[in-house]
Amino acid sequence: MIVGYRSTIITLSHPKLGNGKTISSNAIFQRSCRVRCSHSTTSSMNGFEDARDRIRESFGKLELSPSSYDTAWVAMVPSRHSLNEPCFPQCLEWIIENQREDGSWGLNPTHPLLLKDSLSSTLACLLALTKWRVGDEQIKRGLGFIETYGWAVDNKDQISPLGFEVIFSSMIKSAEKLDLNLPLNLHLVNLVKCKRDSTIKRNVEYMGEGVGELCDWKEMIKLHQRQNGSLFDSPATTAAALIYHQHDQKCYQYLNSILKQHKNWVPTMYPTKIHSLLCLVDTLQNFGVHRHFKSEIKKALDEIYRLWQQKNEEIFSNVTHCAMAFRLLRMSYYDVSSDELAEFVDEEHFFATNGKYKSHVEILELHKASQLAIDHEKDDILDKINNWTRAFMEQKLLNNGCIDRMSKKEVELALRKFYTTFHLAEKRRYIKSYEENNFKILKAAYRSPNINNKDLLAFSIHDFELCQAQHREELQQLKRWFEDYRLDQLGLEERYIHASYIFGVIVIPEPELSDARLMYTKYIALLTIVDDNFESFSKDECLNIIELVERWDDYASVGYKSEKVKVFFSMFYKSIEELATIAEIKQGRSVKNHLVNLWLELMKMMLMEQVEWWTSKTIPSIEEYLSVTSITFGSKLFLLSIQYFLGIKISKDLLESDEICGLRKCSGRVMRILNDLQDSKKEQKEGSINSVTLLMKSMSEEEAVMKTKEILEMNKRELLKMVLVQKKGSQLPQLCKDIFWRSIKWAYFIYLQTDGFRIEEEMKNHIDEVFYKPLNH
Repeated sequence: MIVGYRSTIITLSHPKLGNGKTISSNAIFQRSCRVRCSHSTTSSMNGFEDARDRIRESFGKLELSPSSYDTAWVAMVPSRHSLNEPCFPQCLEWIIENQREDGSWGLNPTHPLLLKDSLSSTLACLLALTKWRVGDEQIKRGLGFIETYGWAVDNKDQISPLGFEVIFSSMIKSAEKLDLNLPLNLHLVNLVKCKRDSTIKRNVEYMGEGVGELCDWKEMIKLHQRQNGSLFDSPATTAAALIYHQHDQKCYQYLNSILKQHKNWVPTMYPTKIHSLLCLVDTLQNFGVHRHFKSEIKKALDEIYRLWQQKNEEIFSNVTHCAMAFRLLRMSYYDVSSDELAEFVDEEHFFATNGKYKSHVEILELHKASQLAIDHEKDDILDKINNWTRAFMEQKLLNNGCIDRMSKKEVELALRKFYTTFHLAEKRRYIKSYEENNFKILKAAYRSPNINNKDLLAFSIHDFELCQAQHREELQQLKRWFEDYRLDQLGLEERYIHASYIFGVIVIPEPELSDARLMYTKYIALLTIVDDNFESFSKDECLNIIELVERWDDYASVGYKSEKVKVFFSMFYKSIEELATIAEIKQGRSVKNHLVNLWLELMKMMLMEQVEWWTSKTIPSIEEYLSVTSITFGSKLFLLSIQYFLGIKISKDLLESDEICGLRKCSGRVMRILNDLQDSKKEQKEGSINSVTLLMKSMSEEEAVMKTKEILEMNKRELLKMVLVQKKGSQLPQLCKDIFWRSIKWAYFIYLQTDGFRIEEEMKNHIDEVFYKPLNH
């Protein structure tokens, strides 16, 4: 049997599911918007629209915040005509004008965890001012800051810029040569120098300014100079090459190109177009508001894909950019090959090449990309990346305490497979953790003004609240359906509505597809009732129900074997007729026969399981088992029926096409096997049949579990391939394909958990957070 949806839909109860007025499901989204707007002033709604417009405009404003650290290094570059004059005096002016009130330089506004960044930026600015003998007052105030906050140099709770130990120690030495007396604790200075000596043994070209005269700059330029003239797209490292090597025309041209745009300051990374576009698209998706910016996102991804095909240096010379571009493009249905990530398959090789110090962000992005394998053999590259990045994050990042608390949360989230999380719950967490003044960090902390701003946060909060209001309205409607059809008389408790609805939201999150979401939720509830009743009814009663369904339009002539059958069929008939009417309106033709026949097939298969497998002890083959039980699980029923409710007219021939059959087969098997893996121990004790116990007829339990997981992974990848890779001549709309992938997400969400109590608690939390709790709570 289906192994009880009742056991899947965990025992849940929520007191906030109350009564309300009946409204058409087609009007729920519009009404929720009106209800929300009625509590807002006209000016606030205008502000919402204005925010959306400004977010759209931000796609054309792609830049990073000023970097005091990098600007200081550029300011230290001597003129090509005289070593006693600065080449870029405008940067010195910027430094003098942008000292903070506490005497420091750095990201503005700063953050309590960025003291190391402020110390590094401040020391770099002090070196520039001292070198050119200007800014005595600024130097005095900067030294005061270092004296006050020097303790943070070795503080483990503070976030370290990349290469901090090497670069800060090197700048201390430079200060000594300039007779700049730093008020730092001698013990701390020696400690930093020791860390520098141990770090500098590694391949650290990216922080070449921290190696200084010890670096072979001529060889560095030969090996690592980009087409744009930079070293690693880093203004600081490129400036250091001119300070220590002095003559390289392309380095000068690179720095001049930045100052031509920004006048008197530089960011910590340049160029920034690809970086900003990738981060903006990723952030909009994380906020769950990407549907409002479809044309802008498509234009951005089209541009990234064009550059991907050209093997653009800005993408492929940066590990983070390459991994992010691959993930975003593949998940947006672009044809990208994992071959482009082949150089990252080996951990040792990864850390030894490219001359760039690796941050946890690169590892994290590689791991996210590695979860998108769509071919078992060809995506061996992604498998290898997945193996070592997961091990590295678990063993070295989380357990060794080598990253700060904020980064640790990012890593913990990345270790959860993206298809096992509830997107609305993650959206809420993302909004709650988002700060207008959030930052990222390389050798200096930075922000992207088009991402870290109040417009994006306010817009996302408003959108979340609109969706939350709609979900509450839909839950009210489901409660009325529960009461009107007296589902409690058939053994279903009202508390199951919440959990069933969560599955509906996972599969159909689009606000405008209310009918489809409600239908999916009702089908889960109906299947739970059918499954329970087929287990409790006698064989004659089950056959009676099947005959009633077979003679749907003439069911009255069949009669009932018992009062229980009569009560059950009366509810079932009214529910399907109601949903068939909605489907007919959406399709412009009657599809009732198909909806009824899908239920009929499921019931016949359930009876076959009950009579032939469980009662007669007939042992099916693994193939026969998966074919039958993926149907009795309900996957075919759900996934084909839902197509009629998506607002897309879909023909009978298309629903019977090889493409739909392939999608249905893979998704059904994934859902079935996930359930089997969770329940295998219990069913083994009960003597029940599932995919694991069947395989144990010819192998050990451990081997059977491993083999079952292989079948699961193969079908999951094949499904993802059919959904993401555009098939020539396919007539199936993308939304229709996406539904199959989303359906296995709720199965992963539920069945990958082995702790029943943990599942129940997590579901309760999700119900409260997504449907009821205000964001400001």
